[in-house]
Amino acid sequence: MNPITHLLASWTLSEAAGLERRDRALASWTGLLPDLDGLGAVPDVAARLLGLPDPAFYGRFHHQLLHGLPAALLLPALTLPFARKRGRTYLAGFAAVHLHLLSDLVGSRGPDPDDLWPLHYLAPLSDAATVAWTGQWPVNGWPNVLLTVALMAWAFHRAVVAGTSPVELFGRRAGEAFVATVRARWAMLRRAS
Repeated sequence: MNPITHLLASWTLSEAAGLERRDRALASWTGLLPDLDGLGAVPDVAARLLGLPDPAFYGRFHHQLLHGLPAALLLPALTLPFARKRGRTYLAGFAAVHLHLLSDLVGSRGPDPDDLWPLHYLAPLSDAATVAWTGQWPVNGWPNVLLTVALMAWAFHRAVVAGTSPVELFGRRAGEAFVATVRARWAMLRRAS
């Protein structure tokens, strides 16, 4: 699934958990962290550009290193020194990683119907609990687009109603400016109707 969708979904979950801004940001970013194992694409591309043999890091490590239970236990723990409400932040981060895993299981198929991304739940420790779903939709399929649009609509709604938005993940002032802009625009639309 698209990292933007993962981040929006993680923020929505963290916001629903009632965390304050700082802890919400920690749990939200934790939900995106499993995709760090996709950074193997960088040396793969660099090797191709330099005419070197392809190390195939992306294919070997993406959905292997950080897409399982061990990472779901470890990644939220990395946020604990920075969290105010450590227990709730850890649990929200743990849930956000699992939401990421579920999202990838249902919506990360490649361009071909046989190009499924299985979930290696115990990886990198074991392949014993590997799950694949043959109904997995393409990463660029309409369900992922619809989910992203719905999460964006929810973010706008929360900006108007609660004064929060995923823009706060990039800084308090950025979030406040976004909320103020959305609320002002919403007020103009209400007055015009």
